[in-house]
Amino acid sequence: MNRTRLRNALGAALAGGVLLLAALPAWAQAPLPPPTVELIAGPGTPAEAVPAAPPAAPVAPAAQTPAPATPAQPPALARPLFETVWNNGLYIQSTDKRFVSHWGATVQYDFSWFSASPVLEQGLRIGEGIGKFNDGANLRRARIFTEGTLWEAVDYKFEIEFSNGIGFSPAGTTNEATAGSVTNSPGPTDAWLNFKDVPVLGNVRIGNQKEWFSLEHLNNYRALEFLERSFLFDLAQPTAFNNGFSPGISAFRTWAQQRVFTAVGVYKNESDLLGFGVGDGQYAVTGRVAALPVWRPDDKAFWHVGGAMSHRDPVEDRVQVRIRDNVRNAPFPLLPLLVNTNLLDAASQTLYNLETAAVWGPLTFQAEYTANVISGARTAGLTGPPGPPQGTIFFQGYYAETMLFLTGESRTWNANYFFFNRVAPLRPFRFRRTDCDGYGLGAWEVAVRYSYLDASNKAIRAGRLDSVTLGLNWYVNTNARLQLNYDYTRVGDKSNSGQGHVSAVGLRTQFDF
Repeated sequence: MNRTRLRNALGAALAGGVLLLAALPAWAQAPLPPPTVELIAGPGTPAEAVPAAPPAAPVAPAAQTPAPATPAQPPALARPLFETVWNNGLYIQSTDKRFVSHWGATVQYDFSWFSASPVLEQGLRIGEGIGKFNDGANLRRARIFTEGTLWEAVDYKFEIEFSNGIGFSPAGTTNEATAGSVTNSPGPTDAWLNFKDVPVLGNVRIGNQKEWFSLEHLNNYRALEFLERSFLFDLAQPTAFNNGFSPGISAFRTWAQQRVFTAVGVYKNESDLLGFGVGDGQYAVTGRVAALPVWRPDDKAFWHVGGAMSHRDPVEDRVQVRIRDNVRNAPFPLLPLLVNTNLLDAASQTLYNLETAAVWGPLTFQAEYTANVISGARTAGLTGPPGPPQGTIFFQGYYAETMLFLTGESRTWNANYFFFNRVAPLRPFRFRRTDCDGYGLGAWEVAVRYSYLDASNKAIRAGRLDSVTLGLNWYVNTNARLQLNYDYTRVGDKSNSGQGHVSAVGLRTQFDF
């Protein structure tokens, strides 16, 4: 019985296979339905190709001249994923701008010549002078960096300094805390992530960064009006110079259609070039508020006002104010110091700043005031017992400067961060005439600045400075320039005979991309 069923099943399967093979040729020749083809969208190309309707029954064509054949269209090309853009540097970015990458560098090379009073350099007695001012050549800054945007929501920047600070610190000429040591370099400047579009806060930046204090400090070092910032930059530094960058976290944003700016941050108060700080406490809280009472960018006219405050727990409970000259011939450990308070024991330190700037066509005016208030101050007594308590010590300084473009340019304002943009010449310099632009002179600017600083208060007689700086700036193009400065500084009101004046001429060549 089972064999009979098996025989019948095999016979039925064999018969079905024969019928399938017989029908296969006709099935294989049957027309297939037209497919739906998806194309890559391109300029003027639909995202989908719609299939044509099946042809009707054939009709004999009328006798006529055949139409010329239409040339075949090339297939639509996909849009590139990335593109390169030049914006004062080469950027690689995705076409939707969600990813941006920029690698760049800055080089500033200085030449300097000095003439100083012998009594300022040597003093009347040994140890009272501030040191010899020698002519020199100096690689002022040599930095490389990378910056960009990740997934449209996060900005980043990392920059490393290869030159500023290299050198030996001789005993008796600079900070006693670092005398006889080699400074740490290279080291980071900017090293942070910035989270954008944070509710209420706007932007949150984490890492090594500039504190939100002082307009000339926030202005980019590639766009300085003079070779060096004013005395106020050194007045606001911690115990030792740290390039003006501190590790911390800050939040900042604009309000009222970018007419108001606010920022606040908490930082580790440290004085190391590597962004390194160890110690309980030693924090700083810094905030800045600024506004644009007048904002007429189409008329190349605006007025900026602002203020900042920073309350600081001193590094190792000590503060030191050291002021360098406005023209420099060497890395900072080798520089004579115009003012040096030496180390002061301190319970706390508070910095106050007022700033203003105005632009009217080719004319720019800028001024700032900074006060450094040290509570519980007394001389540290490195070689003996601490000095008597001084209570609250008050140091202060200010500057006012005016710049004028001779070739018609006007300084522009960064409304996202509330500081100045770089200068873009109307006609970049060239010797060879071109059909579209002709000859180019670049941008020429003259500048003058008066600076004042008073670091003599109560028993601390570190000195009082008056300085006039004249500048001539030639912006060859947006990426290269030459600067020439003449500076005259008078040093007075010191507790010893190291007083007098110093005249200096400085020349800088700079390029960045």
